[in-house]
Amino acid sequence: MEALGPPAGPLRRPWIITALALFLVAAPALQALALGGLAILNFSSAHLWNYLAYGVAAPWVGILLWRRQPRARVAAYVFLSHETARGLHFRHWDAVALALGWIALLQLPSARRYAPSVRPAAVRARLLRLLQGTSSGPRST
Repeated sequence: MEALGPPAGPLRRPWIITALALFLVAAPALQALALGGLAILNFSSAHLWNYLAYGVAAPWVGILLWRRQPRARVAAYVFLSHETARGLHFRHWDAVALALGWIALLQLPSARRYAPSVRPAAVRARLLRLLQGTSSGPRST
């Protein structure tokens, strides 16, 4: 029976993860270009929310993917779903197509191996360990 968990050796970062991480890390620059009048995809200077989404959230998700954090895949799905919803709301069909394309590419086997889905049993076990470690009462000094 095969053991579940991360592979024993180093895993090479797939091009999908590299491209998505670089795109997300470059989002603040694209948002800055929107100030100069180049409004592409969902980048725009008209909405203050864009500066939080593209200046903080997008690079954070990109760094999570690059570093292969356990919840990077979930963070990417949340951010790309946000992009899809915003694109539908503002009728930016290119942004919708790009976000859905990234979501589809994250389904490829190489991306799933590199950034596996969160396993509920593993999360529950981690939370139980955390709660048991912190609920032992006050510590003596």
